[in-house]
Amino acid sequence: MKKWIGMILAACILLSSSGALAGGAIPNFLAEPTPAPAPSVPSSTFFSFRGGIQWNMPRETVQALESVELMEQNRDSWSILLSLSQVTVSRYTADLVYMFYNDQLKMISYDFGTGSTAADFQYLTGALDSVYGDHSDPSPADIIGVMDQIYPGYYSADRLTLRRGWSTEGTLIYLYYYAENSFAILYVNAASVSPVFDTTGL
Repeated sequence: MKKWIGMILAACILLSSSGALAGGAIPNFLAEPTPAPAPSVPSSTFFSFRGGIQWNMPRETVQALESVELMEQNRDSWSILLSLSQVTVSRYTADLVYMFYNDQLKMISYDFGTGSTAADFQYLTGALDSVYGDHSDPSPADIIGVMDQIYPGYYSADRLTLRRGWSTEGTLIYLYYYAENSFAILYVNAASVSPVFDTTGL
């Protein structure tokens, strides 16, 4: 028995002296802690839209970068830039809308309007999946909560009959039907999902 105990102790000393405990699966709790490796930083940490347009850009910058002519509308603290002609999106055309809060870009949408088919919706779902990964199935409340910030009551749950969602680089993306044969793609600055509060006098 003593012989076996002596052999086990000798083996432990041999292993620890060769560094097996320090470098193996068993942690060496007495060693100085080593810093964790720095996380790898993706090459692009910002969502970039057509023409290099990015979130929080002011209207003048977006107008300068956008290749189509835009018309401006105002709604309280929101400003809307609407394309005067349709733009190409994948193999389709759509109306383009930029939405700014306090002159900072917060939302962008493509509106495919009437005449769209279920096959078109499925094609765009596949196209978005190929760029942003597998989609989720967001609830109507997700989209309503975003759009209510600019157009309160514009959407109701029964209008948003089919929905797809993606998330990338601080951006939420929704593809959804808002009426029969009409759907849109909505890009949202993730930081703008929280309600916009008027804090005057608080």
